[in-house]
Amino acid sequence: MTVYVVILRGRRPNLQALGNASELVKEVIRPIIEVVARPTDAHINDVVNRLVGQVDEFDAHIGIDLAFDTRPLAPRFGESGAREALRILADEFDAYSFRPVIHTDDPPEDLDEVRHAAAEQHKGVCLRVAEPFACKLSDSRILLDQLHAVGESAGRADVVLDCGHVCSAADTCAGVAGPLLHLREHDWQVTVAAGSFPPPPPKPFIPARQPRVSRIPRLEADLWTQVRERWPEVGYGDYGVDYPGGAPVDDGARPDPNLRYTTGQQWSVYAWPKEGGKHTSFFKLCNALVGSPDWPSAGPDFSWGDREIARAARGDGGPGGGSQWKAYSLSHHLAAVVDSLNGARTE
Repeated sequence: MTVYVVILRGRRPNLQALGNASELVKEVIRPIIEVVARPTDAHINDVVNRLVGQVDEFDAHIGIDLAFDTRPLAPRFGESGAREALRILADEFDAYSFRPVIHTDDPPEDLDEVRHAAAEQHKGVCLRVAEPFACKLSDSRILLDQLHAVGESAGRADVVLDCGHVCSAADTCAGVAGPLLHLREHDWQVTVAAGSFPPPPPKPFIPARQPRVSRIPRLEADLWTQVRERWPEVGYGDYGVDYPGGAPVDDGARPDPNLRYTTGQQWSVYAWPKEGGKHTSFFKLCNALVGSPDWPSAGPDFSWGDREIARAARGDGGPGGGSQWKAYSLSHHLAAVVDSLNGARTE
C-alpha cells in the first residue's frame, strides 16, 4: 500500500475535506497539518483553539493519521510560541492521537515538547526534511540524532523529503536520488513530497469577463512516476490544490467562482465571472464541469466534493463561496490521487 502524505494548512476548507474523505482515502492518507495563524490572532491560544474546534467540527481526526507541524507559527510568535502550540495541542487532543513534526534543523535542546507529545500520543513522529536538506542530505545521522533526542526509533517515524515548489520533475528526482540511497537503509517510512500549483495570485484566477478552463501540469505527479520507477516502496506526497509556499491565510477573500479540479497529470481550473456581483454563476460552472470529459466515470459517487458539485450543477441549494469551493476541490483531489495510486499499484 502506497502511503499518501498531503501537506495542508490548518484551515477550515482543508479540514472539511478531510472530515468528508471516504474510507478508501483514509486507509492511505497521512496528512501533515501546518498550524497557521490569521492576521487577527493575538495569541497562540487563538490559533490552537480554532484549529481544535474545526478538527472536532468536521471529525477530521476519525480514521485519519494526523501529524501537526507548528513551525509556521515561529515567524509570528517566535520559536517558543511554536513549541507552546505543540504543548497545547497535546493537552487538547487527549481523546485521540497525532504525530508531532520535527525538522532536521531543530536544536535538540528545543525538542522537549516534541518528546512530551510523542510520549503522550504513542503514535511516533514525522521527520519533515525541507529544502535544501531534502536534496542534499548526505547521510542519516542527523535524523537518527533527532529521533534519539525525542526518545523514538526509526520504526516509529515517517521521513518526508519535502521538495517544496517543483519546477522540473526530472531535476527534483535527480536531487532526491542521493538521500534515498541511504534513507532506505532504515525502518522508517520514506515519502517524497512536492507541489507545483502556481504561487498567488495564480493567473487562472485573475477575474475574466468570460468563463474559462485553464490546464496546469501537476509536476509532482510526474515526479512520483519517476521516483516510483526506481524506488517503488517510496510514498507519494503533495500540497493538495495549494501552492507550497508561505502565503498569508485569507479566509475572508471573495474570489470569483472557481474549482481546482484534478484530472490525471494536470489540474483543470474552472473560473467563471460573477453575475451581478453574486456567486450564482457557480451553478453554471458546475454544470459545465459535469458535462465535460473531466467529470469522473463514477460521477457524484467519486467523492464528497463531487456530490456537492453535482448538487450545484442541478441548481440545488446555495452556490457557497471560496471556502466551500476549496473544500470541494480538495475532496476530489484526495480521491483522484488515491485512485491513481491504487491504479499504479495494480499495474
